[in-house]
Amino acid sequence: MQQKLHRRAALAAIAALSIFTVSPKVSSAAQEKPISIAIQYGYAYLPVVVADQKGFFSKQLAAKGIDTSVEIKKISGAPAINDALISGTIDIGAYGLPGMLIAAEKTKSSIKIRGLAALVAGDNGFYTNKSEIKDLKDLGANDRIAVTSTTGQQGLLVRMAAKKAFGDAKHFDTMMVQLPHPDATSGLLAGGTISAYVAPHPYSDVLEANAKIHKLFNFSDYLGQQVTSGLLATTGKFIDERKDASLAIVAAIEEADNFIRDNPKEAADIFLGSEKSSLNAEQIQKMLESVKDEWGVHPKGVMIFADFMTETGLLKSKLAQWQDVFFDPVATGQGT
Repeated sequence: MQQKLHRRAALAAIAALSIFTVSPKVSSAAQEKPISIAIQYGYAYLPVVVADQKGFFSKQLAAKGIDTSVEIKKISGAPAINDALISGTIDIGAYGLPGMLIAAEKTKSSIKIRGLAALVAGDNGFYTNKSEIKDLKDLGANDRIAVTSTTGQQGLLVRMAAKKAFGDAKHFDTMMVQLPHPDATSGLLAGGTISAYVAPHPYSDVLEANAKIHKLFNFSDYLGQQVTSGLLATTGKFIDERKDASLAIVAAIEEADNFIRDNPKEAADIFLGSEKSSLNAEQIQKMLESVKDEWGVHPKGVMIFADFMTETGLLKSKLAQWQDVFFDPVATGQGT
């Protein structure tokens, strides 16, 4: 009997020792919260979807010894993503360049929102359904130009073009109307109120296929500069608390960029599996092949937008350098 008691005591001691030696590891893993990334709809966010579906996030996090998952949320509208990032509901959010610049200025003394990685320097075309419009100067007071937001990427591009053509950035202000991309595309094709539209891919690809529509120019050619149109942003708190995880996210996006360039057919299938499109797989593949030079984590055109936004009052203070609104490692890389 005494021998059995000694044996039980020894087993209990071993069990207790096992708890103390194993539990720190279990506890450490449990403390690694999932990383939440919110994106919008559209091809600009394809690197995030590819990184998730191809396991690049998991791979790069594991390479840094981080045991956690990445949760991708799709949220409609930049304001909703901005609110979610400010409230801490998400860790990383997708922005357009103008939206990130405004958020960075407004939060520089608080949560410090900055860019984490560019996604794409997607071009926009200026399209019209009127054959008589050959130049911006042919647009009349009754014409309406569809943009997603008058203070967003498309609206600012129109104002930049107006300044170049007329010396007045506000020349088209009363002619711009705010419409989501699908509605703007339908409106231009219908030939009603909308006579012009600033269209990115894949909406521009739909318009290109219609004989009633013609393009005046691509904005990268007209303004002489490619401009980042989609990026990921986060807060100083996330960087401070999960620096290695942020580096892994950037590495995964870069890996996804290379995958899209090298595997446009599979990337097209991934895109169509993640959201609806009026284009088929072959058309999406062709579009991805045509924009293969637009992918990259390093931003383009930041200072051009920042200077213009300061000039037009959207930013209160002049930005000294683009690096001031991005976190490392992108801030120490090549950008403009």
